Amino acid sequence: MAITSGNRASRSPTAGRQIDSSIDLLGLTETLLRRRWTIIVCVLAFVALAFVALSLIAPRYVATSRILIDPREQRAVQNEVIQRGLGGDMALVESQIEVVKSEAVLGDAIKQIGLASDPEFAPQGGGGRNPSEVALENLAKAVEVARPDNTYVLEISVTAKEAAKSARLANAVAAAYVADQTSSAANAARDVTSAIRSRLAELQSQLHESEEKVEAFKREHNISQTEGQLLGDRELTNLSARQSAALSRVNETKARLQVMQDALSARGYVGAATTDTDSSMAALRVRLAEANGRLNELQQVLGPLHPRVVVAKGEVTQAEDAIRSESERLVASAQDDYKTAVDALNKVNTDLQQATSASFSTNQNMIKLRELEREAQSVRVVYESYLVRAKETAQQESIAAGTARVIGEAGVPNSPSFPPRVPILAAAVMLGLFVGILVAILRDLVAGLLTRQPEAELPVLPEAGADAPAGGLVLVTTLDDPSMARQAALELAHGAIARDRSVIFLDLAADAPASMPGLAEIALGEASALNAVETCSDTELHKLNAGRPAAIARVSHDVLRAVLEVISAEYDDVVVNAGELDVEHGIPVRVAAEMSGHAVLAVKGDRAGPREKWVLEALSNEGAVSTSVFSIETDTNLDQVA
Repeated sequence: MAITSGNRASRSPTAGRQIDSSIDLLGLTETLLRRRWTIIVCVLAFVALAFVALSLIAPRYVATSRILIDPREQRAVQNEVIQRGLGGDMALVESQIEVVKSEAVLGDAIKQIGLASDPEFAPQGGGGRNPSEVALENLAKAVEVARPDNTYVLEISVTAKEAAKSARLANAVAAAYVADQTSSAANAARDVTSAIRSRLAELQSQLHESEEKVEAFKREHNISQTEGQLLGDRELTNLSARQSAALSRVNETKARLQVMQDALSARGYVGAATTDTDSSMAALRVRLAEANGRLNELQQVLGPLHPRVVVAKGEVTQAEDAIRSESERLVASAQDDYKTAVDALNKVNTDLQQATSASFSTNQNMIKLRELEREAQSVRVVYESYLVRAKETAQQESIAAGTARVIGEAGVPNSPSFPPRVPILAAAVMLGLFVGILVAILRDLVAGLLTRQPEAELPVLPEAGADAPAGGLVLVTTLDDPSMARQAALELAHGAIARDRSVIFLDLAADAPASMPGLAEIALGEASALNAVETCSDTELHKLNAGRPAAIARVSHDVLRAVLEVISAEYDDVVVNAGELDVEHGIPVRVAAEMSGHAVLAVKGDRAGPREKWVLEALSNEGAVSTSVFSIETDTNLDQVA
């Protein structure tokens, strides 16, 4: 470890060596050129193995037939009962892949070309099983069906040992699928026709019975109608429409009121729950957003007690109060709207009840009549539709409007698809090259180990000692691992003790243990300094943590500052571990940062980069705080330091 401040530099007794982890590309290139014959031999060996494997593997040929699934609905008659076409449902198109690979389609293809007697798909001595079943299993393994993206085309690929056989099988499977689709549509139409005809006789009897009931009711009650409407029906219709509109208005105003009340209870303002264009809510929200933006900008560069920050907070509070007042006004207006809507609904309900009571006696018979007429009409509609469907489906049986057709028959492949010669050879070259490079590097490393010379000592920063920060409150932080800041703070504290100075180490980082009372408990008077301060028996270093989270949340800024001033007066040096810089710190770290006269940044290695230099400039607070860099060697054990 080392520490530098300004033009001064010092060296720690525990400084170690830095390991260069960079890659020497020039040296690697020289190694590969020097061992080039090793790489060439490995590549040639793997290529030779690839040629041997290609000569031993039996070739396979793949032929592909293409089928178009027409998604358009094809109508042979005006009202189709059996849908012809799949429409835009891509799930149905994907399902056709499984149909092609089904036992029905593949079984038809096997019968068409006599595959049950082919030795490749139905070998002799198949364990006493049916040759057709064996051929079906083997053909299912050889068939692959795919659908190119965003198309209604199915590609049926069949793999076989012979090129001509693969083409025959692909075309046979495609033809079997098209025939299966046509026969399925005809069978479906035939089944529907039979079901409809069996239902027609029952519907005809129901229609005759319903019409007789209507005529008998009219004769019994002496009912005759003109233009299908009685007196008072128009008024009831208008009142019903008004009732629906009034009920809709009540529901709308109630929902709006409930949303606004919930928003007011939860957030203190209605926010986006209102669309009242007459209100100034939108302007108030813009005002609040601008105030929050100014406050955030000021808080990033100024402290929480800065006058400009206090003024900005006041602007945010005023904007929030204005929004709440406007929200309460909008809620009151919504309550008035809801009450008006309820009164209007009650008035319409009263009028409707009176009109209904007045016309009930005259319309009671008409209600029963309309019920009978609706029943008869529904039976009549169903009967007529079934009658039309029966005639249409009878004609649809004999019309073969296919939804699938072969758009590309499989041709005899010119070259085998397996094994893939070019990819295997390319993979052999790449693998041989990789193994050759690896062997070359290993050989060079082994040769280097046999002739290895002692490495030169890497440069490090001067020793830490007399130039370390002395006196007052020293704040230690880091941009990397928070344990680095704790390690640097302990090193500084031990160095000060070695110079016969009284030192206390304040561990205020966010990752510090909080099981014991600490600074916050002392500030609140809940613990004494004797119980909170821990003394190391071997180094006589005094240690004090931030305290428990519950106590930290209750301590105030001024009280904590007063306690730190007392501690600073009691000790020659106060070393504070603030942990990682880029985290949200509690009030103890913020108060210590305000009181610190020196800031130390712990870094890895022996140099500070541009990022660390920028942080040091920020920590210096325009020269008000002196800064230092503390170098941490990566091989240092923190337990040994502590």
